[in-house]
Amino acid sequence: MVKARYSQFGTFSVVIMLPVMIFILIMFFTSGTEDLFAAVILGLVAMTFLICLLIFYRLTISIDENFVSFKLGIGLVSKKYRVSEIESCRPVKNSAIYGVGIRMIPNGWLYNVTGLEAVELKFKNRKSVVRIGTDKPVEVSRSINELIKSGIDYELAPEKKDYSGYYLSAVLIFFSLFIPAILIIAGSRETGVNTTGSTLEINGVYGITIRYSDIVKLDTLTILPGIKRKTNGYAFRKTMKGNFRMADGSMVRLFIKAGSVPYLKITTKEHTIYLNFEDKSLTRELYRKMRASVSHSPME
Repeated sequence: MVKARYSQFGTFSVVIMLPVMIFILIMFFTSGTEDLFAAVILGLVAMTFLICLLIFYRLTISIDENFVSFKLGIGLVSKKYRVSEIESCRPVKNSAIYGVGIRMIPNGWLYNVTGLEAVELKFKNRKSVVRIGTDKPVEVSRSINELIKSGIDYELAPEKKDYSGYYLSAVLIFFSLFIPAILIIAGSRETGVNTTGSTLEINGVYGITIRYSDIVKLDTLTILPGIKRKTNGYAFRKTMKGNFRMADGSMVRLFIKAGSVPYLKITTKEHTIYLNFEDKSLTRELYRKMRASVSHSPME
């Protein structure tokens, strides 16, 4: 029966890894399917960060009359040591160069999730030591040393079932799926446009306002030129929005549903834009409106 439990939240690990993992997931879900290798790499990296978060978000030390044990996170990494094999325990402060995580140190091993404080276990039958990170090194050392000296049971805080690991795991998984799902839903929405007497406004995060007087060429295409890769944009399944590099090396801005012909090609003095709608009649209607506006727009 566990007589004492000390838990430390891995603030450093979570603060560093969670934003990176979310960013990678966003990149994964918006990388498009045209670059399978990049998508696989991003997926593997995101999974690695998720596993690391589940391991290093918390470190819990448990003490009973027979064992001193600890687990990292939800328990994917855990260790257990017999009290009879422990010679002593002392509070220590690690060097900053040891870092965070599972580390080999000059005289043994270090397991920590944040900060520099730890306890050091010295064993009777081996020279190597084990350092376990904790924000209560004095209390943990006192508890273990009392147990070593007495060899009998003693009263500490009653055991409480700790479900925090499961809760955090659920939260991480939820946000790992929820945030990319929101991005996919938002990115897959039909491109919104507003036409005025002198401009075409393409709405959204990659949107642009085009003055009719800046348009030098307006065409409709049934075949989209080859796309090499996304440089700063959104790409998922048939939807592509933002800045892309074409196969010929040119930079364009896309607002398209691939396969929904025709495509409207707008060439201005500074940009080349491809635009269409899933409903081809809307694309043709916009082309007619723009053609009429461009023909009546004074050229600068």
